[in-house]
Parts: sequence; structure tokens; C-alpha cells
Amino acid sequence: MHNLRTRRKMTQQELAQNLFDRSTISKIENNELSTTYENEIKLITRLGLTPNEFEYISNSYQVGTKNQLLYRFLNLDDNVDQEEINGLLQDCLFVKNDEDIKRIAIILKSLLLVNNAAAHARELVQPIWFNYLRNIEVFTITDITILNSILFAFDYQTANEIITKIITNLDNRYPFMKELKANTLINQAIIQMKEHQFKSAVSILNSLQPLLKSLRQYDKLLVANARIAICQNDKQTALDQVSLLQKIGAAKLAKSLKQEVKEFL
Repeated sequence: MHNLRTRRKMTQQELAQNLFDRSTISKIENNELSTTYENEIKLITRLGLTPNEFEYISNSYQVGTKNQLLYRFLNLDDNVDQEEINGLLQDCLFVKNDEDIKRIAIILKSLLLVNNAAAHARELVQPIWFNYLRNIEVFTITDITILNSILFAFDYQTANEIITKIITNLDNRYPFMKELKANTLINQAIIQMKEHQFKSAVSILNSLQPLLKSLRQYDKLLVANARIAICQNDKQTALDQVSLLQKIGAAKLAKSLKQEVKEFL
């Protein structure tokens, strides 16, 4: 942080303004003191950087191992094969003393079990919420992504509790993370559908459509349209959306959505 501050011709007093006194910044720069995640983000923002840019520069302009693993985890889709999941898991197990990567490893283990031992898969990931994240007021983006990936493990009431807290964090702290909010609302809608709360699901999906259009996520927009049709017991319209997904090359998503149509209708 010292090098970044001096390159931007900022004094310690300027960086500390309204957060700490100057001596605290000195201790942080000399690794004599750590600060909260929230204040760390404020310091990084004051330096004119995003957290990812800060880590990239601090890591000698190289993408760190953690960010590489996080990127791979974030880009797993619903139809990824077990070999790819296991490969990512083995790479995560090489990383020591990082709680985020440790939690991701647990999730990957549960994904390997979910088809054959669903109850055990749920038991593996539930402590991530109950023993840790439930007690934290401010979520990181990684926390939110992790929670979205383990909603399957919880009962209806707990899943809604988690989603409410995610949305509060996104609205209050990360309003620019629109794609992550869209993913959360999509998850909320399918949870409502599985509980046969079809009117609530349709309301969520209708409210989501303008956001998906603004993000140009037309594949997810087709999914939203199909799920609205499912909720309204309109099988043909739902299958039409599946066909459109196939035409735009989203074959895996189309296959998964076709299974949903079969499950509900």
C-alpha cells in the first residue's frame, strides 16, 4: 500500500482522512496492524483502485492463485462434469490458510456427492452458513457467490433468510454487481417454484426481466420466460423458450431447462 500511495502522491494523512489517524496508516503499511475488510475496501477505493486491481498490482502484476481458483469456481456451470470439479478441488487443496478457498473446497466435495449422496452433500456445506456466514453482517462478493452456490442445501425458510441477507448486502454495498443480483433472484425464483409458490416466483421473474435485458443476458431471459410459463402451466411456451436456447447455442442450459419442464409439467 505504501508504494501505491506514494505513486499517487498522497500523504498518509490524506489516505487516512475520516478513517484513521496518520499513525494507523503507517502501521498498516508496515504490516504492524491489520484492519477490517470494510475499511480495507475504503482505503483501496481512495487509492482509485478496485479490490481486484489492488491485488493484481500487489502481486507484481500477476493474477494470484486465489483469484485464478475463484475465477474457475465462478465459471462452473450446472452441467459441468465431475472430472472438472475434481480437478478444481485438487488445486484448491494445495492452498493453505485461506478460509475462502477452504469453503470452496467443501462445496466442490459436496457437488461430487450431490447425485449419489444428496443428504451428505447438504450436511457438508450447511456449516458454512450456520457456523460462519450467518453471524457476519458484511458479506464479501466471494461470500455472496459461495452462498448462492449452496442454497440447495437448506430448507425453504433458511434459503429465504440467506437470500434476504444477500440482497441487502448487494443493494447497500455492491449496487454495481447487477449480474450477481440477477443470479440471486433467479435462484430465489426456482426455490419458490419448488415450494409451489408460483405467484411469488412469477413476480420475481417479471421484476428480473428488465435487469436481464439491461445486462444483455438473453439466455437467462429465455430461462426466466420459460419459468414464468411453467408457473402458469403453459408447457408449449416453456418448450418454445427451450428451442430458442438451442438455436442460440446454449445447449447445456436448454437441456437443463427441458428437464425442469418435465419435472413441473
